[in-house]
Amino acid sequence: MEEQLYNFLTTGTYLCSESVTWGNGTIPLQSKYYLSNKQPPLKYVSSVRAIVFRENSVLVITSRQGQLYILPGGRVETGELPLETLKREVLEETGWSLRTTVLLGFMHFKHLGPKPDNYEYPYPDFIWPIYIGEANRYTPEAILPDDWVKQSHFQLIREVQNLPIREGEILLLDAASKLREK
Repeated sequence: MEEQLYNFLTTGTYLCSESVTWGNGTIPLQSKYYLSNKQPPLKYVSSVRAIVFRENSVLVITSRQGQLYILPGGRVETGELPLETLKREVLEETGWSLRTTVLLGFMHFKHLGPKPDNYEYPYPDFIWPIYIGEANRYTPEAILPDDWVKQSHFQLIREVQNLPIREGEILLLDAASKLREK
């Protein structure tokens, strides 16, 4: 692991680790969740995500495969800063614009297998900054249908904590909820 990445990871407060696979089970990864108010080095950032709140509710996304998650966002495009990516991706996926954002932490991913063919992103390590966002305005015509997101809706925070969502996302939600109370 490069020294710059190692030094950045030590600034975060570790929450948990999970094994995930992408690409129909062909790309094994380890993901680690951290709390941090420090921006990661941009060369490792491939995607940006947020937990989006509206009053006492959080935005829940349903994928086309039926998976529930609470971290809308997506891939950084050439020349974009992380917050620009976040605002664009949340709007395109859900139709919601964001009023305010605060950095909550990050997810660190490490590939456990060989570099996939034609892979354009940082390898073997990459980072997703995770923000807290407050929903502002709903513009359904801004949604760009894709092959991943089926729908999104707001659900009470206490109900979301009981949904079949990854442990790391629930830990981030708990931390985000506490920060919002301050």
